[in-house]
Amino acid sequence: MYRFLAVFTGVVLFFSACSVKEQTIETSQPVKLIIKTPSLKLSGIGFYKRGGKYANLQIFSAGVVTLDYKSAGNICVNNRCMTRGIFNEKFFLQPHYNELIDDILAQKPIYKSQNLTKTDSGFSQYIAKTEFNISYDVNESYADFSDSQNNITIQIEKLGKEQ
Repeated sequence: MYRFLAVFTGVVLFFSACSVKEQTIETSQPVKLIIKTPSLKLSGIGFYKRGGKYANLQIFSAGVVTLDYKSAGNICVNNRCMTRGIFNEKFFLQPHYNELIDDILAQKPIYKSQNLTKTDSGFSQYIAKTEFNISYDVNESYADFSDSQNNITIQIEKLGKEQ
């Protein structure tokens, strides 16, 4: 009996050590998302969850997940994982800094708060370089990121209360 218990405990410990650990979710927010790029047009309602260095955005259309974005170390979109640099090249068409998409989704200032102007309910940023022309407006319930030079728009509207 003791031998069986020892073997069983060993097997359980082995498999639990090899299992993938779930990320701790600190906040969950229902959102409405609109994305327009030269290669992608998406609109839907879903959930944005984050905790620590982990973020997950799931957008649904007609009850089906149309976008499943996950970031921790790398970025995974609909189960296709890539480095952050490759993601920026494909999505933003430019080699922006690695955490740009995470900062936009979390509605934080981008580019180390460069050209940040505080408003009554949030902030605005306008950043123009030869590679891009960014306009970024954030208030307590809405974020609007636009790169007019590369035809990219990301609009995020918070729905309901953050949990």
